[in-house]
Amino acid sequence: MVFAWHRGATVTATAFEAAAHALAARLPQRPYAVNLCEDRYAFILGFAACLLARQTTLLPPSRAPEAVNASCAGRDAYRLTDEEVLRPGEGPGGSGSPILVEANHVAAIVFTSGSTGGPVAHAKTWGSLVAGARSLGSRIGSAGSVVGTIPPQHMFGLESTVMLPWQRGLAIHSGRPLLPADIGEAIAAIAGPRWLMTTPLHLRACVAARQALPELAGVVSSTMPLDRQLAQDAERLWSAPILEIYGSSEAGMIAMRRTATDEAWELCPGVDLSERDGEFWVQGAHIAEPQRIADRLKRGGERQFTLHGRKSSLVKIAGKRTSLEALNAALARIEGVQDGLFYRNEGATRLGALVVAPGRSPRALRAALRQHIDPAFLPRPLHLVAALPRNENGKLTRQALLDLVASLEAETT
Repeated sequence: MVFAWHRGATVTATAFEAAAHALAARLPQRPYAVNLCEDRYAFILGFAACLLARQTTLLPPSRAPEAVNASCAGRDAYRLTDEEVLRPGEGPGGSGSPILVEANHVAAIVFTSGSTGGPVAHAKTWGSLVAGARSLGSRIGSAGSVVGTIPPQHMFGLESTVMLPWQRGLAIHSGRPLLPADIGEAIAAIAGPRWLMTTPLHLRACVAARQALPELAGVVSSTMPLDRQLAQDAERLWSAPILEIYGSSEAGMIAMRRTATDEAWELCPGVDLSERDGEFWVQGAHIAEPQRIADRLKRGGERQFTLHGRKSSLVKIAGKRTSLEALNAALARIEGVQDGLFYRNEGATRLGALVVAPGRSPRALRAALRQHIDPAFLPRPLHLVAALPRNENGKLTRQALLDLVASLEAETT
């Protein structure tokens, strides 16, 4: 059985297990490892070896030295890289016996991005990761291959491109293609049916390029809201379902929907939604401890709900109300806009916007926005930028946003 597609060759499950045992035998005898591998097969090999050595893998929010150091603070940890995991000329060796892990072993610690402070750790037991993979697998099936554009260190990447294929028998593509042509090449290089695990940013780029994705079984998107029109365009282009995950670093996957056709989210099997003191909480299945929902939501059926944006994203100007999510969605639908978002400075009476739209002018963009949003919310200023400083997970931290806005405003004064 093919376990992974790695550097133009296939790796069987038996060879993977043998390599994991061999690597575990030479790991440092320390309780924590920071897995910085960019090659997805190297990541899962290092992850498996750490499990065999009863170690815990630390997954910082990025590979930036500051983020890595903060994740290691106070922990006796060493670092794993592609070069250390994939030593040239070193065969698998060792035993190809199954990789057995106790359910209560803390397999990984993931960290929030630290946008408002230092990174916050969230421990994930092996049992919870396996349960999450089974939950996602109930919608995906257990045949085919997986290509991912998100890093395996991200919670969505860990769930969809590491745990899901490992536990459900899908083959892993070891690369991390980012450009549409590279994604198409990766999809074409593996056996079908093919699943693409990605973000709305990568999805938008592929649709804009009319990129062919042969024998695509479906797409799973997460990390930021997916626009319905984009999902519909993608489904028409590839004749495959576009599924969206709603989740968090704390809880992992919470709910899913087919965005092109469904407004409501369906809770994952075994996950329960409850309300107390005006707050919504989720627990059950892979979510061992109750986790608070940071977004505003409205319950639908027994297992469904709709989202209405972050509580902190509500905007009120001239007696009118909307949300930053709604404004960002309107901006994304404008022809020529590749990326962008609205923001509000503390104390400002108007909203601002950062937009990546080569060839478009602020005046033309405002005129287009006027067709979709109330004039009270038109952005002033509207800054055209070459790119937003998103991290490798596609997210824009608050600090990165503030730094960019400050530099742009300094240029205009």
